[in-house]
Amino acid sequence: MILRRLKRLIYPPLSADPEKDVSIKLLYGLMYVTFAVAVLYRIIHPLISEKPKNAYYSFYIIPTAVILCHLLAKSGRVKLGANIMIFLQWLALCIVSMREGGVYATSFSQFMIIIVLASLILGQVGALFYALLSFLTGLLSIYLKSKGMIAAPNYPSGEWSVFIGNSVGFFMSWILMKFGLSGLSKIREELSRAQIDAKLGAITLNLETKELTLSKEYLIMLGNKTAKGSMTMSMDQFLERYVEGEDKERIPAILAEGAKNFSDPSYSTEFIFRAKGDDGKTRYILAKGKYKDSIMGYGTGQDITEKHIAGEEIKASQELFSKVFKLSPYATSISNFDDGKYVDINDGFTELLGFTREEAIGRTSVELGIWLSSDERDYFKEKIKRDGFLYNEEITFQAKDGRLIRVEFSTRFTTIDGETRMINMAKDISSKKEAEELRVLNNEISAQNELIAKQKAELESTLEYLQKTQNQLILSEKMASLGQLVAGIAHEINNPIGVIRAANESVKNHFDRVLDRMQEAASVLENLGNDAKIEFQTLLKKGRAYQEIIPPKEVRAKTKILESRLRELRISEARNIAEGLIEAGLEAALEDFPKLFVGEKIQQVIQYALDEIQASRSSKLVDMSVDRTSKIVYALKNFSHFSNGGPKAPVDIRESIDTVLTIYQNQLKSGIEIIKEYEAGIPIIQGYSDDLLHVWTNLIYNAAQAMGFKGILKINVHDFEGNHICIKISDNGPGIPESIQERIFEPFFTTKAPGEGSGLGLDIVKRIVENHGGSIAFETSSKGTAFLVILPQ
Repeated sequence: MILRRLKRLIYPPLSADPEKDVSIKLLYGLMYVTFAVAVLYRIIHPLISEKPKNAYYSFYIIPTAVILCHLLAKSGRVKLGANIMIFLQWLALCIVSMREGGVYATSFSQFMIIIVLASLILGQVGALFYALLSFLTGLLSIYLKSKGMIAAPNYPSGEWSVFIGNSVGFFMSWILMKFGLSGLSKIREELSRAQIDAKLGAITLNLETKELTLSKEYLIMLGNKTAKGSMTMSMDQFLERYVEGEDKERIPAILAEGAKNFSDPSYSTEFIFRAKGDDGKTRYILAKGKYKDSIMGYGTGQDITEKHIAGEEIKASQELFSKVFKLSPYATSISNFDDGKYVDINDGFTELLGFTREEAIGRTSVELGIWLSSDERDYFKEKIKRDGFLYNEEITFQAKDGRLIRVEFSTRFTTIDGETRMINMAKDISSKKEAEELRVLNNEISAQNELIAKQKAELESTLEYLQKTQNQLILSEKMASLGQLVAGIAHEINNPIGVIRAANESVKNHFDRVLDRMQEAASVLENLGNDAKIEFQTLLKKGRAYQEIIPPKEVRAKTKILESRLRELRISEARNIAEGLIEAGLEAALEDFPKLFVGEKIQQVIQYALDEIQASRSSKLVDMSVDRTSKIVYALKNFSHFSNGGPKAPVDIRESIDTVLTIYQNQLKSGIEIIKEYEAGIPIIQGYSDDLLHVWTNLIYNAAQAMGFKGILKINVHDFEGNHICIKISDNGPGIPESIQERIFEPFFTTKAPGEGSGLGLDIVKRIVENHGGSIAFETSSKGTAFLVILPQ
């Protein structure tokens, strides 16, 4: 990357204008030469002279001029850079000349180089300017030397002689360059006139800047009769100004494709487009071109409007022939004489032999297998060459499907598009051979009957094997689903067991202190009045009846408030008692039971009541946990029961779905909200309970996975059309992508990661539903997916 940027920094700028590009290359070539001469002079001259001279400092101007010119050229100001470079080089020579004797100095004659540079890069005016400037500088040096301001070296020849000789050289160079440039201009004019007469123009393309440069001739061809020179414009401007219709989109694509093949010298871009000229006329332009690299391309455009119109007329004649050709009832084809490849076929050919246009065109009859024998084909080929035609030759062809067709074959030479072609016609004469074919057909039928009988037996055996395989796949898929639940079931059962253990420990501690508690009860009741005893009994009943579990955060907040009030009553264990009252739903105990909070043994009375309430709540927790564990075990038992066929049994759809929800409680409870909408009066249906369990398992677990186990799972069961039940299981996940919707019921098709799914789940679900005489479908969008299962009552 760094090397590429360095090259782009050092290399000359590129221009879509060829004349400008030539000037740039010439400028850089001269820059390299003058830079090298300046550097070599500075290195070699001190080695052969007696001591260094102050003139060396003048040559530092030349490298500076080259660098400055390069920077200006890279920024697009090529002309300014060229002017500055030539002037600074002339100034360096001028300084050296003045210090080494003016016109007698060796460097004075090098002004000729500057004049040549100016003529090639800046044109005639620039060359004349530097010639006059050098001439005046010579006169000035003579004047200064006569005044003693310039030391005169001792040369054998006179100053005026050297000056005159150099002056003649200056003007001769200028005159020669003037005639050379004039000749070049004439050549360009002649070439331009020839291109205009041929309706031909040049064009260059810069893909980096997306600019086109149209030559003067190209502009004239497009109707701009006043064009004086080339014009550079963006690709968009060219397309908008000169291109019509769909070609505006086609041309950029063709040019981009050509740029990809710039390294292939044999590749060229060629296309025709419809252009609108500056004069309002529509033209057809033939564009041809190549790329010299991945950025710059060059080519030509030619006005072929007349040829194109003539071609359209020919095309109309060809269309008439094409209609006759296609409407022919016989199998008709056109093929090349040289290689035998089909150029076109009609519908009769397709109907008779079975090959479509795409299959036949570009291939030979041998490649298609139409000829039964290559020897027979060679015989007729030689006969065609000898006689020039065939007429009603009886031949047997082979169709695409292997049928043998007896035909009368005719062919004749013709010239189409300047090439020798053959028009072939084949007429089906199979009806003439009907009796013989029927006899052969009877023999074939007998053989086919024997084969069919054998294949029937094989198919019955295969069907039986497939049925067994299908049952094994269903069992495997259901066991795989069961395996996914093992960890969740273990966790789900461990939770109630843990609750039972903790509650049992609390009850055990309660009864271990039974004697002490009897004494506490006697002491408590002894210190209570009749009204207080009534409130005490009411508090116990209310605490035991309260079954809700308050969130810890709410308990802490309420405890803090109640604790402060109990401390006002000087109860030492105010925090523990306040927390116990809140958890038992007795946060308003001070207001509801005021007589219990009066006396010296308030804490003893309330603590005794809370112990009794806690023992009762622990007993209820044990009962609830046992019930929960029992339901899980029952659901797991139902889920893991697999039948081996047999008659259908009564199935409660709602109970079947609830069994699956119980099994999946651990996976669903943390992030999924379950909404059940069961219509009242849904009847019991006849079905296979274990198979339907697998259906609900697969659809519910798939929905949970689609939502990432975070969302709303909605299950709706309702009557459908009076004699069916509709079960709708929906989620609010991202939906099923359109690209795979048609494949989700395919066996072994899955979008899950390897090891997470076999791709058989929905296929087995579909088979189970259809086995019950029902149907399954789905509705999906970006807001979620719903599967609808319809089962008969």
